[in-house]
Amino acid sequence: MKKTLIALAAVAVTSTAMAQVTLSGTFNLDSQNTMAASQNNVGMGDIILKFAAAEDLGGGLKIAVNTTIQGEGGRGGTTSGNGYGVSLSGGFGALSLNNYLNGNNLISAGVAVEDDMNDVIGSYTFRTRLQYTLPTFFPGFSASLRMDETKAGSAVTAATDFVNTSTADVNYQLGYATGPFSINIYGAEVAGYTDMDASYDAGFAKFMIGSQDADSHNEFAIVAPIGANLSAGLHLINSDVTEAVGMRVTYALSKRTNVSFNYVDASKSAVSGKDGDNYRLRLQHTF
Repeated sequence: MKKTLIALAAVAVTSTAMAQVTLSGTFNLDSQNTMAASQNNVGMGDIILKFAAAEDLGGGLKIAVNTTIQGEGGRGGTTSGNGYGVSLSGGFGALSLNNYLNGNNLISAGVAVEDDMNDVIGSYTFRTRLQYTLPTFFPGFSASLRMDETKAGSAVTAATDFVNTSTADVNYQLGYATGPFSINIYGAEVAGYTDMDASYDAGFAKFMIGSQDADSHNEFAIVAPIGANLSAGLHLINSDVTEAVGMRVTYALSKRTNVSFNYVDASKSAVSGKDGDNYRLRLQHTF
């Protein structure tokens, strides 16, 4: 009897600990034609698992952590760490350190293809960001200071990457959101650029715009429901070096499963050289 009670207590403690961890993810099955190859192929898309946990430390302090594992191509494919994050928040605001895959687009309509809108602009980079978010002074307003370290081709693996490097950059974000409208302004101390994005949810559609000083870069996106289970998205990019359009039509089979047709056409891509057409038919299940 005593052993049974001990075993039940151990199960209870384990269940309580596990209840604090959230597991979510995405499974994709794709049929696509890429810019790099003219033939069609069918296969596993990215399989992503994200683990997240949070704990109340008392005294108004809270810690939150997460990590992501990504698999490619099913059995025999590569599996890799795809970012992590840790944050400490309280009355002072929030201090966080995140490592993630960074794209160059300012907004998104959710278009998913092999060579997507980020690749057309200039591909992805690995970024580690140390960020301090100020407390909320009045409703809707947000402000943060950030130090970024960005690398292409290999992950940023240590805090020492912020030291003695010309690629570290201190920047800021100012944001305001009220009802269906939001706007964000970003600036960088070293690079000297200013980015802006804004969105408005009109109910029948959500409209987004983005603008960046470099190369007179502008973006426009719209996402709209067409029926009870059908939605569509359109993403346009125009700059001195890039012209591209991305489209997406999604049919929801359930709350967590959908089928989508995604398409990108890049007519000018001076940075990445990814010109041409690219489409993907995707079955996606999230959990």
